[in-house]
Amino acid sequence: MKKSAPQKSSKIIPTARAQAHALLGQVLGERLNVDEAVAKQPLFGAEADQRFSMLLVLTVLQHLGQLDAVIAPFLDKKLPPKRLAVTNALRLGVVQLLLLDTPAHAAVNETVALVKTGKDAGFAGLVNAVLQKIGREKPALPAPTQNIPEWLRGRWEQRYGADKVATMAQVTSQRAPLDIQSAVELEGAARLDAQMVRFTGSHLPVEQLAGYDAGAFFVQDVAASYPVRLLGDVKDFQVLDICAAPGGKTMQLIQAGAFVTAIDKSPARMKKVKENLKRMNMQANTIVADAFAWQPSRAYDAILLDAPCTATGTWRRHPEVVQLVSEVDIAEMVTLQRALLLRAWDWLKAGGRLVYCVCSLEAEEGEEQAVWFASQRADAMMTKLADNSGIPAECFTTEGYLRTHPAIMAAQGGMDGFFAVVFTKR
Repeated sequence: MKKSAPQKSSKIIPTARAQAHALLGQVLGERLNVDEAVAKQPLFGAEADQRFSMLLVLTVLQHLGQLDAVIAPFLDKKLPPKRLAVTNALRLGVVQLLLLDTPAHAAVNETVALVKTGKDAGFAGLVNAVLQKIGREKPALPAPTQNIPEWLRGRWEQRYGADKVATMAQVTSQRAPLDIQSAVELEGAARLDAQMVRFTGSHLPVEQLAGYDAGAFFVQDVAASYPVRLLGDVKDFQVLDICAAPGGKTMQLIQAGAFVTAIDKSPARMKKVKENLKRMNMQANTIVADAFAWQPSRAYDAILLDAPCTATGTWRRHPEVVQLVSEVDIAEMVTLQRALLLRAWDWLKAGGRLVYCVCSLEAEEGEEQAVWFASQRADAMMTKLADNSGIPAECFTTEGYLRTHPAIMAAQGGMDGFFAVVFTKR
């Protein structure tokens, strides 16, 4: 009997633009961050197409307020929330026309195709007309501060000043540089300080940089490297790193000579920590556990608590955070952070140091938490910080805290927003 020829797969891979459109719907509709959206709906197709999808998504999120301001005058009335797919199609089209130099015919035709079928098919003509007009008129984008939701911009302007917020917005509207923890020079990178180098503009993927496989370096934003430096000399110390993933601070501590116990409740994130440790040829005691359920068998010389937070300080690399965060989120994080602080403090030796840090720009999660904790523990003495370990002086507040934000080193691409405070146990 003659065998039939094997059937070819009939699966049709969506276009790069269609995949970007679907991801935007999950981020802005289901309120998932980009990593969560990709995990839920992985990208398919050629590597170049996947990169284009991600470029589209991240560029739209990075310039969301500006794009909406450009689109608004070309609509008779604002599209309702239930037409998010149409709004996202317009955003994708405009970002191609005004920011990515996509040929107009491709930007318009391929974007219109996104709404030609299904419940939004009746809006295909509208999308085509709006994009055609914008393509012809090429309107200028408004100031990047438009990308910050109004309620959040008001908070930040009151906290940091309007000029500083404008600089932050300008920095975060550009491609974030790549920071690498490396004592050796890397071709194409500029040295930031004794420990860090920075790539700006185009560069090879991290995995293709010379020395990656040999464990010569690891990726870490320069601001994220500062909290560990605040612990000072930790050689031969037993150090607990709470909420350790993705592992940059754990590796810093090991480089400094500490014996590190790293704990994180996410198995997937801890797997990444272990992979990085293996590549760097480093050893740590890694524990997958919830800090509220886990109990150590010893007290520690030093503790680093990089607490869960709203992550608004990572806005440069994760532009969706400013679109998704709410005041309710801030309040929930404050409660969680306080519980973690109180629990971690019991695990610290007398005379030991605890660094509490968050990658948030919100005072409730930073400065106000430091004041609150000092009022709760009579044996907690805040250590007033000053310029040390190559950290720029402008990163220290008059109160003695570490406070970074994207406007610091703006000419070089800025840095993430971090808060850190050091407490010594009497």
